[in-house]
Amino acid sequence: MLCLATSGTFAASGPMGVYLWYPGPGVPTDADCRGVVADVRPSIAKAEDWLWGRVPHHETDELELYLIVTPSRIETTYSSEGDYDRGNVTWTGGQENNYQFTLVPDEHPEMRIPGTIVSSSSTSVTTLTLTGIPADRGIVERKTYYCRFQTSEPAI
Repeated sequence: MLCLATSGTFAASGPMGVYLWYPGPGVPTDADCRGVVADVRPSIAKAEDWLWGRVPHHETDELELYLIVTPSRIETTYSSEGDYDRGNVTWTGGQENNYQFTLVPDEHPEMRIPGTIVSSSSTSVTTLTLTGIPADRGIVERKTYYCRFQTSEPAI
């Protein structure tokens, strides 16, 4: 069972919370994230439905995928090339909104993937970077953008 204090909040060991995937190309601005959040109307309840395989009823036509960060796990409600995006996490450092970790992917438990989450309280944009991902084109760095959203719902 996953337990979070609230969505998009921070703990001393890292940026624990639930984040909405940013579907656009390039690096989003704070305004881009606010627009996506307004269009999608994300919720912890919908993130939990996605996490447990219950695709929620979409109130809009916007694509709605989530990142869930806990003290011991990083979960995504989607899979990227190679399934290196979810698994157990060890927080290895952090300062000034930049949190380092090592991810042990569920589908590749022999691997150790270094990564960072950059999430500042001054913007709703959150960046997840995974380094050393094997891909068809070689070893790559995977950078994915997410948007923080406010909610009064109970935590997952």
